[in-house]
Amino acid sequence: MKISHLGKAAIAASAIALSGTAFAAPVALTVSISNNSPTGGVFLTPAWVGFHNGSFDSYDGGSPSSPGLEALAEDGNNSILSSEFAAATGGNGVDGTVGGAPLAPGATQSQVFIIDDTSGNNYFSYASMVLPSSDYYVANGNPFAHDISSLLSGSSNAISFNIGLPGTVNDAGTEINNFWTSAGNGLIPGLGGGQSGPNQGADENGVNANVLGDPFNDFIIMNSVGEVLNIAANVLPNLNFNDASLYSNGIATISITASPVPLPAGAPLFISAMAALAAIARKRRLTSVG
Repeated sequence: MKISHLGKAAIAASAIALSGTAFAAPVALTVSISNNSPTGGVFLTPAWVGFHNGSFDSYDGGSPSSPGLEALAEDGNNSILSSEFAAATGGNGVDGTVGGAPLAPGATQSQVFIIDDTSGNNYFSYASMVLPSSDYYVANGNPFAHDISSLLSGSSNAISFNIGLPGTVNDAGTEINNFWTSAGNGLIPGLGGGQSGPNQGADENGVNANVLGDPFNDFIIMNSVGEVLNIAANVLPNLNFNDASLYSNGIATISITASPVPLPAGAPLFISAMAALAAIARKRRLTSVG
């Protein structure tokens, strides 16, 4: 078998690459979110999560919300934020949704994501609506807040952190606080009301800001003809996610664990064959030189 110099070089390069010494193999990341709220506490909508190179900024305090963040914070709709993420990352990021239903106190939801670009997508972002609010949400506004390089490189296999700690939940500033038009009021017994479609509440025309004090103290229940049915202050104390005695670990904990992606069934045999061909080519080259 005669192999050209270019062929020898290609075989050798292929053998090295396929053996895993020339590039980092894809990594499977399992994202798990556990709701730490007490019984009768807040829920979270299925969370949007993304892996990127630091180019995606979900929000800025003191600035209006993007259309994607508004849809997420008011209705738990992740699709527009996902489109904004794709545009910001040039389509090179990886994103998706964890869970398929509201995350109840004490419950956990998980989803696996495959990261091929282990050199570029080393930052993690998340966002989720807090129920039964009108437009409260949890998210990291700092794109570089959660560096997952250690998971992608294999130097560690798990990281975790708490979200929604007292004083860190945000108000999107897009909808007036009203239980009647909250997307999640049906989850809490006795609240009543409910919206028949997205963005049913009155526009607030505000900006992103931290929620301070009792987060539901100024909520009302106002029906479709403008009648205030009752004031919600102190009716449901376990909703107060700013109470450190109730939410000492925040609203939820995010855990990310890494594991290698298995090679296709025939890959080890192919790698061995390519390595053997490279060895033959190298031996013949040494023989011809001698």
